[in-house]
Amino acid sequence: MKSLPLAPYHLFTYRSNHYVFDIETSAVLKLDAAAHAALALRLTGASAEAIAAQLARDYGETTAKNVLRELRWLEQRGLFRAPVRTYDDAENEAYIQQLVRMGTNKIELYLAEACNLRCRYCYVNANDALNHGLMPWEVARQAIDFVFARAGNADSVNITFFGGEPLLNKPVLKRAIAYSQQVGAEQGKTVGYAMTTNATLLDDDIIDLIKRYNFGLMISLDGPQETHDAMRPFADGRGSFETATRNIKRLMARRRAVTVRCTLSNRDLDRPKIVQFLEDFGFTRVAMSRCTGTVDGLGPYDIGPEENAVLRAQDDFFAERLFEQLARGERIKFNPWANVVQSIHDQQNRRMRCGVGRGCTTVGIDGRLYPCHRYVGMDKYVLGHVTTGIDQAAFTDYLRGYFSTKRKCETCWAINLCGGYCPWYVSGNDGAFAEPEDWWCDEIRQWYEMGIWMYDTLRSDYPDYWRQLVGEESAEPLLR
Repeated sequence: MKSLPLAPYHLFTYRSNHYVFDIETSAVLKLDAAAHAALALRLTGASAEAIAAQLARDYGETTAKNVLRELRWLEQRGLFRAPVRTYDDAENEAYIQQLVRMGTNKIELYLAEACNLRCRYCYVNANDALNHGLMPWEVARQAIDFVFARAGNADSVNITFFGGEPLLNKPVLKRAIAYSQQVGAEQGKTVGYAMTTNATLLDDDIIDLIKRYNFGLMISLDGPQETHDAMRPFADGRGSFETATRNIKRLMARRRAVTVRCTLSNRDLDRPKIVQFLEDFGFTRVAMSRCTGTVDGLGPYDIGPEENAVLRAQDDFFAERLFEQLARGERIKFNPWANVVQSIHDQQNRRMRCGVGRGCTTVGIDGRLYPCHRYVGMDKYVLGHVTTGIDQAAFTDYLRGYFSTKRKCETCWAINLCGGYCPWYVSGNDGAFAEPEDWWCDEIRQWYEMGIWMYDTLRSDYPDYWRQLVGEESAEPLLR
């Protein structure tokens, strides 16, 4: 391990609530004003005697003694200690080799390097991954054999159908399901499926398969017609909203739970309007992503610092909305803090933020393997082929490049919560990795501060829902 040039803890105040985040242990505590003042004085280098004297003047002798006794008790249990440590280069290299050798029971089949839509913000436009056609059956079969072999002794295999638009390749999708079911039966493994689709090609046959095999399903729809059609036209320029929503209603008539993913561009930042529309439409869960650009720069539809300031101002609205829905006993369809609440509770030291190159391994139509679906078409990031498997040297170089961007994290109090930025985001088109911009790291830190407050508020005021999010049978302790 190596020491970091960081204070041992991060103090902040949100909505008049004081919190401390212990960087070494990822523990979070809610503080009263006196404890907050004591820890703030410690960060200035004040002596124990000076802190005690100041607390006594401001809060009284009894409070000062109680606060200092509690802080000593916490210190004895490992909190607030310098230096903060992280993994050194040798430990990171050992971890990289572990990831390279790791098996996985998941695969993504990029069934179509083609799409019937021309979404204006689509990252694939820069990857040249919409002009190569459909995956042949032989490649899909080889990909299925590859994931079963890579799954080893796992008792299940999971296959995600992606694109482009995967339903442009319905024949291969159907054969992939039939073949994987056959191989699964032969090997005693269950097979699960997931798919992301724009819904314009959904039909009864596909809905039958979705229901029969209980697909994990993500529908792409960007909100009301004017918002959706402005960003997601067909290739001939026509809006896709009417076709997509007609098919989604057909799906909803036969499947109770349907999740939507909205992609937010800088052309419409009215999240309250968009979320309300998607909930009213009948989706049971609403997810939202943003057009972020990459380290190569922001595109014409991407969200930058100015737009993020607008969206941040909406967070309080959504927080109050969430609390009001919980107070009324409503089912929660949109909670942008769900994942961050879980990660705060788990107190994990996150070294990788996703399953890139493992659970996210994606097969292009020619059989080439990519770290995830976002890399398809980027020749600099090919990690092997379904017929020969993962190229361990290429995968090692890829991970080393990504870990080089995480040196910036060593000056950040959220290093253990965040785990570094999306690998694709920091991957340049030229094959080189670069650190994320300061403004985006600032956004992440502010998001985690609000997430800590949300964790605390849900735990104290809505414990049943909190337990549902974090998977705890008991609501103790308040904050760990």
